[in-house]
Amino acid sequence: MAHKSALGKSGSTTHWRKIRALIIKRDGCCQICGTEENLTVDHVIPRRLGGTDELWNLQVLCKMHNSMKGGSFFDSAGTQIGRAHV
Repeated sequence: MAHKSALGKSGSTTHWRKIRALIIKRDGCCQICGTEENLTVDHVIPRRLGGTDELWNLQVLCKMHNSMKGGSFFDSAGTQIGRAHV
């Protein structure tokens, strides 16, 4: 059975906004470059490839790095996406 995403068709729901706030508080900055500006929440394993909204599959990326990553596990330069959460 497929996992239902907290994201609605519009890209946002009250539940997703709560998850997003939790992930941004947990990570605090882009997990690639460390910036604290223009933050987004990214699915490490993209939803289109079966990724879920489980906390372990979410990370903060700045808009630039999220755009570079697209729907992939890694960006085109082979940069590792995400740092271990301590």
